[in-house]
Amino acid sequence: MVIMLVLVLMVGTAASVCALIAAYAYLRPGDDHLHAERLARRWLVATAVLGLTALCLRFGWVLLS
Repeated sequence: MVIMLVLVLMVGTAASVCALIAAYAYLRPGDDHLHAERLARRWLVATAVLGLTALCLRFGWVLLS
């Protein structure tokens, strides 16, 4: 059960970091707004994937216990 806890925490933390990077990429000053939007969108996709993975791991953990 400790392994599942560590996995859920790691994936959740990674999703949070991806969300922060997406916000930074979108809001940083610069001239190329189109590139910033594309980069932020990629980080948000990674956030969504990791967030759903964390939810699935959590539900799996509940089912296993």
